[in-house]
Amino acid sequence: MLKRTCSIVTLNGIFKRYEPHKKRLMYLKRIALAILMVLFLTGTSSAADDFQYEEIWVHQGVFDLATGDRASAEKYTVKLHEINKDENRFSATLLLYVEGEFRKSFFVDDSLNNEFIHEGDLTVRTLSIDGTKLTLELYLHEYELVWIPSESRKFAVEDMAQVDNTAIRLLNVSDNVATLEVTINEKTYVDEYETNGYKKYSDDILLRVTYIDRNNKEINLQLYQPGEPDFKIEINDLGEEYSPNMPASFEIYLKNTGTIPARGITITASASNGQLDPVSYELAMLDTLKIHKIPVNLTLPETPVKENIMIDVNVDGYDYMGNNYRDSTTAQTIVEPYISIEKAIDTHLLKEEDKTKRKIIVEMVVYNNASIGHEVNIHDPIPSTFMPVGVESADWTVFIGAGRSENIRYKALPTVAGVYELGPAIASWYSQGETYSVVSDGAAVTIDVEGTSLEVEKDVSLSDVFTGEEVDVTVTITNIGKSDVEVSLTEDIPAGFRFVSGEDNWEGLLEAGDKKRLTYTMLAQEEGIFDLPPAMVPYTDEDDIQGTFESNMVRLYVYSLEPADMNIESENTKIDNEPLSRGEHASFLLSAFATIAGVLSIIPLIAYFYIRRSH
Repeated sequence: MLKRTCSIVTLNGIFKRYEPHKKRLMYLKRIALAILMVLFLTGTSSAADDFQYEEIWVHQGVFDLATGDRASAEKYTVKLHEINKDENRFSATLLLYVEGEFRKSFFVDDSLNNEFIHEGDLTVRTLSIDGTKLTLELYLHEYELVWIPSESRKFAVEDMAQVDNTAIRLLNVSDNVATLEVTINEKTYVDEYETNGYKKYSDDILLRVTYIDRNNKEINLQLYQPGEPDFKIEINDLGEEYSPNMPASFEIYLKNTGTIPARGITITASASNGQLDPVSYELAMLDTLKIHKIPVNLTLPETPVKENIMIDVNVDGYDYMGNNYRDSTTAQTIVEPYISIEKAIDTHLLKEEDKTKRKIIVEMVVYNNASIGHEVNIHDPIPSTFMPVGVESADWTVFIGAGRSENIRYKALPTVAGVYELGPAIASWYSQGETYSVVSDGAAVTIDVEGTSLEVEKDVSLSDVFTGEEVDVTVTITNIGKSDVEVSLTEDIPAGFRFVSGEDNWEGLLEAGDKKRLTYTMLAQEEGIFDLPPAMVPYTDEDDIQGTFESNMVRLYVYSLEPADMNIESENTKIDNEPLSRGEHASFLLSAFATIAGVLSIIPLIAYFYIRRSH
């Protein structure tokens, strides 16, 4: 006793010496108490969760077996030995193997003997038998998570709730006991629950009371229902486009986003054109939140035209009761024609100080991804003012072997300043009675060519003239380039015309953006059709580079009209239209009467000769 007192005194002395640490010790005690409470609650929860697991028969799949075929589920294999016919009914003899070793044979039919159970671990259930095949299901006995929390509700006395085909009502709360009335499928159960008490009422619902408030006569009720698997399926790593006969692949991504494992899973893939490997894949089980990836190789078709390829993937699986779950997804890719062309334009030489060296470099690659060779025509539509260097034209015909390519490289010299858009190149070929063509990839390239550019136009005041008539000719020169130039113009008067007046020649400086208009008059002297030649405009730019621009050609129609002929025709017309005198009228009437009388006197004579000849 004395020692204990001394100890207490000593401890009190220590606490007095370390008075500042009292609050810290109290804080540590509270933390320790909180940790103990958490551990206690965690242990209680873990123990309570055990009821969510059950010993169940897990569906392994449906199998169609002909004689000699096998169905497997983990270590068990069932083989159809033979099908027997007894009167109008069929039966079968099956053989059971465990880990590859024969164990026993057993007899089944599709009536009373349709189920065989081996050592409480395997169930073979026969669904149907005919003369050619037997259809059966396999089940394995396992301990597995079944019940998944669905929702939690607060109930007061006499509160009622409907969950699917189940009606729940709280009848009473007395001390630590809650009385529930549960009606399911027109059958009523009345049960008492303590905290964390639970009961299964059917294969579809299980109830658990998680808290009882005896003061307010309320409870918290947790509902549990059987879990379900759920599939999320995707097609990953599929390119937007491929060339024929080039390696192509993608990945099938499958995840079970449900609450229980999925079993007996089959994944099938198909393509609208081309071949897939594999086209189907089987997976025995996929646990909750687990992911399975399947690589698939895609062999693309040889096609002369661009074609869309649709990829479809379907997944089919079951839960432990054999309920079916499905999902599908679709993706698209493009297979390019087996002939393709690429074009690149290098414009760095356009920056050369020496304008005579300013060129573009065009590089093209033509691919033949077919399994046979093809003769291919290549056309590069460069502007007419670009002069190919080292080649006669921007057109080629080449033979390209299977799986090979052809490179084409050339230079082109811009001869006229301006802004030009260089479009894609075109490759065309002939195959099986059809002509196909493709254009090179990439957008058009815009090129700004510096230098001299003149626009020359020739026009006339009349295109149809008569000899002796004058016509005005106008020549307009416009400097649409980016540099000032010295220009000259001398017009030649064509044969059949005579210069009358105006300006038919000129030379001088024409600044960028300026315009010069010359007009002169010619007299038409000869009849005919005349083509006025283009106006030729030589120029010299600031770098002493010389050239010539020309205008359009103009056609004139010249008609001849003689004055003497016009006077004679007028006189004749005048005489014919003059009125007759009285004497001329009488003379005309007398001559007309004599003519008619003569005709009438001849008619009887003609009739006489005709009758005589007939006799």
